[in-house]
Amino acid sequence: MKVEVTMAIDELKRQFSDSAFIIREDGQGGAYVVMEPVPIGSRYTPASTWFGFHIAAQYPYSDIYPIFIGANVSRIDGQVFNAPVTAGHHFEGRPALQVSRRNTTAPVRGQKATGKVLKVLDFLEKLP
Repeated sequence: MKVEVTMAIDELKRQFSDSAFIIREDGQGGAYVVMEPVPIGSRYTPASTWFGFHIAAQYPYSDIYPIFIGANVSRIDGQVFNAPVTAGHHFEGRPALQVSRRNTTAPVRGQKATGKVLKVLDFLEKLP
């Protein structure tokens, strides 16, 4: 695993210290990451789930996209998810919802893995 990817995982572990992590190297310098539990708020049931994503070897100059969460997550208001949150996916053998929040500036400016996860959490909190 590339040093930058290892550093990103270490930052995630510090930011989400209450989460357990499963890391699988991708064989190209990146890693597949599953972290759980991650609190997603009272607008959802369950109020916490797992997050999964791939940190590519090009990190920090590649987007961490998409992010997956547990397929069992639903909205407490009864509304179904629509794009950019879509059902019918799998990540690391787990049924998942895909949360599509692309960062088109990552290849130029770079991005932090913790920032990306926090961006998705903020998106879920504000989802109409």
